[in-house]
Amino acid sequence: MNETLGVGRLLRDGELYDKWNQFDYDFDFYKRWCLKRPGPVLELCSGTGRLTIPLKQSDIEISGLEISDSMLETARNKAKQAGVEIAFFKGDIRAFSLANKYSIVIIPFNSLQCIYTIDDIENVFKHIKEHLSSDGLLIFDIFNPSIHLMVEKENSFSEISKFTLNNGNEVIIKEKADYDDSIQVNRIKMIYQVGEKEYSDKLDMRCFYPLEMDALLKYNDFDVVQKFGNFDEVPFESRSPKQIYVCRFKTR
Repeated sequence: MNETLGVGRLLRDGELYDKWNQFDYDFDFYKRWCLKRPGPVLELCSGTGRLTIPLKQSDIEISGLEISDSMLETARNKAKQAGVEIAFFKGDIRAFSLANKYSIVIIPFNSLQCIYTIDDIENVFKHIKEHLSSDGLLIFDIFNPSIHLMVEKENSFSEISKFTLNNGNEVIIKEKADYDDSIQVNRIKMIYQVGEKEYSDKLDMRCFYPLEMDALLKYNDFDVVQKFGNFDEVPFESRSPKQIYVCRFKTR
């Protein structure tokens, strides 16, 4: 396949994304770890502030970096409504430059899986290192790839979400998957019904296999401090749904 990889237009829409992603099962985990280090926290791919805002409300000094203008607008409006001041920066995690150093950098909700090439993932790690304090931590979560699940989702479209927008329109989202072995990308095809209109969209997710990510971190100067299989901090094992990394930058 030679289609362009990436995230579709509707998945960068602030209101749609925010209504779709209302979960908080990862919040307590990120809060616990952000409180372990004094100093500022940077959230990469901060989206609509789903985690950024409640973390700030928990007295954590945190900023966000996001590439989508629509997501940034939604996040800033939500922060204002919540009565908190948060610096939300516009930027690409493969090439960003901020004035501060951070004690913790977090990349929640599988966002690293929207980075597709080895060069790009190394650029992400390079810029994180430039922004971490000498004893800083990098914390992120990604899926533990399940070939069985991806094959199961190839068969037909299945409904994954239903919600209502502010204008009263009901949204129904269906998806199916097509795994591209050659580049380790799960190409998720989506159909959105918004009111009476229907749209198609995509979400390409790079699969990072456990030893592959371990190696990428090692050769980009990160030591793995902890690796969990879920947000309750159960140690990672073969059938864990997630790979959750707590890493320390190796200073020379």
